[in-house]
Amino acid sequence: MQKRIVTMLTAMSLMLPAIAMAASGDALFLQSCGSCHKKGGKAAIVNPADKAGSVWEKYFARGRHTADMGMSDADLQAVVKYLVAHAADSDQPAAAVIPK
Repeated sequence: MQKRIVTMLTAMSLMLPAIAMAASGDALFLQSCGSCHKKGGKAAIVNPADKAGSVWEKYFARGRHTADMGMSDADLQAVVKYLVAHAADSDQPAAAVIPK
């Protein structure tokens, strides 16, 4: 019985980083992107559902974002993954993350 509990706890602890990573894309989007892409900000308001997932992927893969975002590659990939997951053509589009 104890061995089974230890095995379950070990498996759960291995899953926590993946869960935290999945949750960080939305927070990074609000914090990093939302600081400029907001009403009265330096850039136009942008929300995940403004574009299709493939458009978001191509946009960042081609280096189209000209401003220095000051993000690590891992953080940028988390944001892109969030944008794709909530893009216009996704199962859960997010249209009002940053109010217009």
